[in-house]
Amino acid sequence: MSTGIDLLEGIRIIDLTSVIFGPLATQVLADYGADVIKIEPPEGDIARWAGESRHPGMGSLFLAVNRGKRSVKMDLKDRATRADFETLVRGADVLVHNIRREPARELGLGPAEILAINPGIVYAAATGFPAGTSLEDAPAIDDVIQAAAGLAAINADETGKPRYFPTIFADKVAGYALVGAILAALLRKARTGRGCAIDLPMYSTLASFVMVEHLAGHSFEPPTGGAGYRRVLTPARKPFQAADGFISMTPYTAKQWGVFFTAVERADLAQDARVQDPAKRNAHVDELYRLIADCSSTKTVAEWMALCEELSVPAFPVRNLDDVATDPELASAGVLRVEEHPSEGAVKSFASPGFFDGRIAHGGGHAPKLGEHTEEVIVEIRVRKDV
Repeated sequence: MSTGIDLLEGIRIIDLTSVIFGPLATQVLADYGADVIKIEPPEGDIARWAGESRHPGMGSLFLAVNRGKRSVKMDLKDRATRADFETLVRGADVLVHNIRREPARELGLGPAEILAINPGIVYAAATGFPAGTSLEDAPAIDDVIQAAAGLAAINADETGKPRYFPTIFADKVAGYALVGAILAALLRKARTGRGCAIDLPMYSTLASFVMVEHLAGHSFEPPTGGAGYRRVLTPARKPFQAADGFISMTPYTAKQWGVFFTAVERADLAQDARVQDPAKRNAHVDELYRLIADCSSTKTVAEWMALCEELSVPAFPVRNLDDVATDPELASAGVLRVEEHPSEGAVKSFASPGFFDGRIAHGGGHAPKLGEHTEEVIVEIRVRKDV
């Protein structure tokens, strides 16, 4: 159970999710103060065996998205267990699952069945594709959604072959979107007492996410042009090669472009229409990025960082994953933490988004062993039945 910030103190969440999409969402809610009860089948969440591990069933991927939850082992196909589960539902504020719609209904976990047990519950289904479409029953996984939502295409290599982003991109974006949807439904519940049935498909969520800037000419009917935002699609938009490494430095406003070109002895470009006119700057952004690339190797990363700081131009050295995993700045902010796990020893983790009254969103609880809290929660259920 969360012991950190108390934004959601008193909120109980039944978490039937697995892998990343749902568990990331419920971990954020746990970090915000909710009591998250993770219901796992007898074999456990498949993510328990993903990534690095010290002990079986406690893999790094599982540790990363299940902090602060209570694990209860339940076979929901078992009739006796089902009675305990329904008691949990009656006392819960939220139920979250990522089971496909038809199997969920077959298990008695559809929205109608759950809301009949508890009309005030927030029912949240983390799904793949939107209901009412030809794809509504199609299985979904992060790779598939990256392909469907255009991410693999816009991340194509230099030969034009599509590539996945080397991160579980769709699951994580959809997970954060699910947090927002659940919080909105909880706000209405607090005001009216009404429950809510949320269906949040990964595909439509990621399509909306990707197309914010890329809808472009398709923003209008009839279209005034094709899809795609030129500034971020140009091949010239990439980290620049400095004398001793790579750096990201991105002038954005007319003032930043002007002072940058003046500083690199291209004052002739400072008042150029391609720099000062925002429409022309967008149309010629690939040329401007190439002009930076032409001079980037003349200074070291440290020299570029000093210059960009002086000019108020956004910049940062290109770092690898090990650098981020050991970043002292993140540690000093409390975002990157090391805490003692009862079975896994010292475990490093990242806090959930946001600072609240100056406090970081990190509940401080540990990721549970399979069924670690079964007896504890069953006792609570039996007490509730007796009340």
